[in-house]
Amino acid sequence: MEKEKISSGQLFVLIFLFEMGTALVLPIGFASDKDVWLSVIIASVGGIVLFILYDYLFREYPNLLLSGYARKILGRNLGWIVSLVYATLFIYLSSRDLRETGALLVSSVYSQTPLFVIETMLIIVIIYALYKGVEVLARTAELYFVVLICFGLLGSISVLLSGIANIGNFQPILENGWKPVLESAYPNILMFPFGEIFCFSTIFPNLNQTQSGRKVGVAALTLSTLILSFTHALEISVLGETGYSTSPFPLLRMIQKAHIGELLERLDIFAIIALIIGVFFKISIYCLAAINIISDIFNVENKQKLAVPIAFIALLSSIIEASNISEHLKEGEWVIKFLLPIFFVAIPVLLVVVHWIRKRLNLL
Repeated sequence: MEKEKISSGQLFVLIFLFEMGTALVLPIGFASDKDVWLSVIIASVGGIVLFILYDYLFREYPNLLLSGYARKILGRNLGWIVSLVYATLFIYLSSRDLRETGALLVSSVYSQTPLFVIETMLIIVIIYALYKGVEVLARTAELYFVVLICFGLLGSISVLLSGIANIGNFQPILENGWKPVLESAYPNILMFPFGEIFCFSTIFPNLNQTQSGRKVGVAALTLSTLILSFTHALEISVLGETGYSTSPFPLLRMIQKAHIGELLERLDIFAIIALIIGVFFKISIYCLAAINIISDIFNVENKQKLAVPIAFIALLSSIIEASNISEHLKEGEWVIKFLLPIFFVAIPVLLVVVHWIRKRLNLL
């Protein structure tokens, strides 16, 4: 079967929508300091470095995805185990995004609808996207990229014209020095959302111009950084540091306060739609990454057969992994500080180091 291909522009919008995901609506990186917008910018530097590292591995093994070059670098058996663990991690992370989305929808507009029903409806659409493959997903992303940008502009203009933003809420800048800013940036924001981009190592082989991946990725991360930094700065200017840190979904709370007379009211629906768009692509890409790895290490020819079981595991995990949203967010802090640095920094660096050693010794 001919390999699916995506263009550089499609990779750009996929990375951008993936980075938006839940990072738009949650306190990014679970950081709560009023200088979090500055932490985003600082963390993005590390995120770009990580992306270049991921792209380097792909350039060294241009026809292989993560599970392929992991087995070449670490050996067949150890590489197979590492690949399976990554597939499991991607499914788990998709389940977390699913839970966060379901919790937001239940708390905002579907208070009488069971969480399981909402998540099931979303996962059914994701299964359909997985059946269609990365080409269709990428073409769909091009359309929703425009929609998300339009919603973002409308929401931002509405907040600014409402007069509810107070620039004094995040001043003075660096009131407590650089320490809290750097602690928020590393590892919190570096891991969520920038480090998560490692799952694209299973999609890079679908790029029709492999040499353009680095430039496109850096550009997408730069745009994501600017929008995330501006959005969270705007949230703090409206809610204040306390309101931002105590709200599980600060974007929604901010938008609910915005209105322009009787012309524009109830703008929270735009925030909810933006969340659904971002999360749809983020979960789809995570599940697609897991499908690509599992089909590779188990030699499954028809990858579409894996869509239903993987999506079902993500759905089930999202329900049982925490009893409420507070417990879920608490677990998320542990994941960001301890789990993700291992899989998105330590292991990729190890792969590069071992690759260099084996290449120098002509063992590849």
